[in-house]
Parts: sequence; structure tokens; C-alpha cells
Amino acid sequence: MWYSNSSWLKAFTPFSWILRRLVEYRRTRYKSETHRVWKAPVPVCVVGNVTVGGTGKTPLVIWLCEWLTRRGVKVGLISRGYGGKASKYPLLVSERARCREVGEENVMLHRRTGVPIAVDPNRVRATQFLLDNHSIDLVIADDGLQHYRLGRDIEIAVIDGARGIGNGLQLPFGPLREPKSRLLEVQWIVVKGDNIRLDLPKSFLQLEPVEFVNVSDNSVRPIHEFRTQYAGNLRAIAAIGNPNSFQDTLNQIQIQAKVTPFRDHHHFRADELNENGTVIIVTEKDAQKIRELPMDTSHIWYLKVNVKFKDEVDEFLMSLLYKHGIDVMGTN
Repeated sequence: MWYSNSSWLKAFTPFSWILRRLVEYRRTRYKSETHRVWKAPVPVCVVGNVTVGGTGKTPLVIWLCEWLTRRGVKVGLISRGYGGKASKYPLLVSERARCREVGEENVMLHRRTGVPIAVDPNRVRATQFLLDNHSIDLVIADDGLQHYRLGRDIEIAVIDGARGIGNGLQLPFGPLREPKSRLLEVQWIVVKGDNIRLDLPKSFLQLEPVEFVNVSDNSVRPIHEFRTQYAGNLRAIAAIGNPNSFQDTLNQIQIQAKVTPFRDHHHFRADELNENGTVIIVTEKDAQKIRELPMDTSHIWYLKVNVKFKDEVDEFLMSLLYKHGIDVMGTN
């Protein structure tokens, strides 16, 4: 309803304005009472969004970690660990980490990037723990744009181009966590896709399908080979913030499978994945939870995707980082 311009929600516009003022007041207090904000000894970059739901934030974080690592920057990640619940915080994500403890996104980020990741609902404590245990040049906070107690040097806001900011109202009457004007304060706006009306400087990224990977043994199939081999025998599921985006990606590569949506961060049961000969396609994020189930997962594959920018961003990023003491000029 937030994104379909439902007329009855417009009746709550005055209440949304009140919530907007409360959010602005909270942010203003943190900006004026600087003693409430903890500043890390190294630069901190927050990657988040002003709306609820999937925007492509995690693929961008992966891309950033890989881009920085190739240029010799020692990167560390912090996360609140949404989707997981550990017995003790803070903790570092390891090869033995389980999704129910640290969240499936952090397991995926560790597998894809190999960078140190500290998990704690208290992001300040997570940052301190990360810096106590690793030599880090730059901390990336995965989400947390609205967590103002953690001081930050760079803010990146990610927007889903297909859905934009919906009806423009604050939660719970619309998808906005903060007013649209908050986008004027960030250093970089990244839009997934290009179907958006937003009169602000921005970069556009696309999720580029790479290959299918088997959840059980990590074997790989090129997309064209997978499409031919399993045509007519496919089912797709997604437990992510925006399942429609997964459907769009499958349509893009001509995979004939309708996505069955589950709520974001849903922990699958074995009976939801037993299909009597049907091959199941999932997102890479969901694959992390599924591979931990005590069942045969050889019939389940995930689609690996990478980020590809439609415009050149290297020079912009190098300049932005240089302003905060991180010199990546002249590196490969």
C-alpha cells in the first residue's frame, strides 16, 4: 500500500508530519549535543537507507569492501546482526558463525568479502570491539543511517529505483524512516536501477547475475546452461525485503519461475523446501540459512549477483575518501 498510492493512507498525512517533526527533533538533538555522539579514531562510513525494505544495500557493501581491499585499504564491517540472536555480544563473525546467531547477511558478507565483521546491537560497542581486535583503516557500518550515537564521516544512502520513496509518508503510514530531505545531507546517493524521479546527484547501479551456485556442494552452473538444463522444473522463493526485485532479476535472465515470497529474514523449515524432484532457486542471502538445515539441499541453487555501476564512480570515491584521510590514489 505504501507504494501503490493508496488513497486512504493519505488521510494520515497530518500524523506523518508529526512523526517527521519528532524524527527531525531527535536528529537535531544529536547534532547539537555532540557529547552524546561517539567518534571512532578511524573514519566511519555508514551505508543505509531512508526507507524500509530491500534496496540493494548488501550487494553495495560487498562491492565497496572488494573495491577498497583491491586498493590496499584495510576494511572492517560492523552490524547489529538483524535476523540473528547471540547469547553474548559483541562477537566477531567466523567461518563457524551461524545465521541464527549473527544473521544471514553477515554470514554472506563474510563469505563474499573475507573482511573482519563485528556484530552487536550496540553499534558503538561493535566498532570499539572491531578496532580492539583488528588493524582497520576504515569502518563500514552496514545499515545504521539513523543510529546517530555512532559518529560517521561518510554517509551513503541506497534507494530502490523501482519503488523510490513510495507515498512519501513517515512510518507507519509510508515507508520513510526519515524525511526525504535527509537525502540532502548524505555524501552519496546510490540508486538500484534507474526508474526514479529524484532531483539530486546520484549514481546508478545494477545487479548483474553471474551464475548459479549449488547450496550443497558449491558447484557452479553458467546461467544459460542452468536455464536449459532445468527448464520447466523450477520454483523460486525469497525471504528478503523486496521479493519483487528477485523476480525482476530472474525475468532479466529469462528464468521461468514465479517467486514465492516469505517475510524478510524468515528461517526456513525443511518441509518448506522438499519438492519431489523440483529444483528450487533462492537468493544468496537465503542460501546461507538453508545450508545450515539438516536436510539434502542438492536440489537448491542460489543466483550469485554482482554490482555494476552504469557510470564511472572510481574518481568520485577516491576524492571522497581522500577528504577523510584515506589515500587510494594511483592504486589498482
